[in-house]
Amino acid sequence: MAFINLLDLWLVLLGSSLLLTIFWIYINFINPGKYGDRIYEINRGLGYFYLLFGIYSFLTGLWASFTWPLPGPYNIVLSDAWPIYGVALMLLGFSNIYNLDIRGVLYGISALGLPVIFYGLAIWTYSLTRNPLFSGLMYISIGVAAVLSPLLAFESSRKYAAYLFILLLFIGGILAIYIGYNAVFGHIASFLEQG
Repeated sequence: MAFINLLDLWLVLLGSSLLLTIFWIYINFINPGKYGDRIYEINRGLGYFYLLFGIYSFLTGLWASFTWPLPGPYNIVLSDAWPIYGVALMLLGFSNIYNLDIRGVLYGISALGLPVIFYGLAIWTYSLTRNPLFSGLMYISIGVAAVLSPLLAFESSRKYAAYLFILLLFIGGILAIYIGYNAVFGHIASFLEQG
């Protein structure tokens, strides 16, 4: 079987979608009054993006989980996390499209975050990837944001939690884009060397 590697694309898409989620958090939990009645339409539009991108992430992640296109342990920490992200995005997409109460979705996303933290710790423990420090930090920041996401459901902690999530998702998003950028050029150079 030919070696197929979608990680560079996944990383850039992960980073850009996390940065987009910062905007979603801002308009819904920090400054919802700024957009007034338009917030439902904005959320609905974002919901379609989350749903379609979630389906893509879920399906390509399942493909990678079933075919194991990467060397050994990388399939576990890199491929298995991608469909989990797809499920989280689909949940967020449906809730935004249909204007559902976000609380149940946040609890679901929270349950999905724990394996992501474990994958980050495994990356650090076994020095996986070319940059284990950044890769592990990316996973852990995303996983912690997911695990703590139900804090957005409570009026008393909503605004403070939103700022914390913006920080965590910014760290995860920037690291994903940085690692993805390096992976694009690294993977292309590697294939060029193989001729």
